[in-house]
Amino acid sequence: MIGRKKLGERYLTIAETKELLERRKEEGMKENPEEPMFYEARLSLEHAEKFAKLSPEKARELKEKLMELFDWIDDRIASKIVDILPEDYLDIRVIFAKEDYMPSPEEAKEIVKLVDEYRPLD
Repeated sequence: MIGRKKLGERYLTIAETKELLERRKEEGMKENPEEPMFYEARLSLEHAEKFAKLSPEKARELKEKLMELFDWIDDRIASKIVDILPEDYLDIRVIFAKEDYMPSPEEAKEIVKLVDEYRPLD
């Protein structure tokens, strides 16, 4: 990152990261077809391809719905929930283990119900 200025910061889901890295790879193919990406970016793309569970559009949509439905869910927590796709209250408790707020079982049930609408069937 030498010589580069940080323009901003935001949290991304793995699916959004995958989309971003794929776009960067396409741009890199035009610039240098022999090595379109740096080693670290290639590893990050491989990881994202392996672990992204949703499409970037669905991931963004779910993240926005979570933040709308619960005012105590911020961008960072919503991204974690979208990446992990918790299946029950215990999964929710793990995500919130180090947070200031722990959702009630009823709130966790609502989160899981919303996540289930987006969960892939495979």
